[in-house]
Amino acid sequence: MTEFERPPSKTRRKRDAHDLQALGETLLGLKPERLRALNLAPDLYEALIEGQKMSSREALRRHKQFIGRLMRDIDAAEIRRQLGADRDAARRAALAFQQVEQWRDRLLESPAGLGEFMRAHPTADADALARLLGEAHTETAHGKPPRAARALFRALNAVITAANPA
Repeated sequence: MTEFERPPSKTRRKRDAHDLQALGETLLGLKPERLRALNLAPDLYEALIEGQKMSSREALRRHKQFIGRLMRDIDAAEIRRQLGADRDAARRAALAFQQVEQWRDRLLESPAGLGEFMRAHPTADADALARLLGEAHTETAHGKPPRAARALFRALNAVITAANPA
């Protein structure tokens, strides 16, 4: 260590310890199969599984501190990266779902919607979509459950997913 390098301050060490404990708390909220996919150290994995079973608040508080201590021995940046990728994938899935919903609503509200959709997605089966649209309008007019509207949603989802893979 040179004269210009200093060890981290006590404040910095405490902040880092709290960050690791918070990450450990996030991990406590994950399902066991997701924890296995993170390839955690065996002792950390077991501590997380054990912590998920605890019901005593005080015991859980102490156990979270223990998990934070175990977290010091692992690469927390890699875990954060993997959890960030999960959040990004969930966000993309939610946006895709919203896009499908918007198309379905547009198709059900406007006769011109099918033409717009076909211009945006020329590989879609226009006849099948038109049939589902007609069935959905008939169901709505007769007050029946929206079976065709759900089928339309699934068909639109299949077309949009095929056009925009991940």
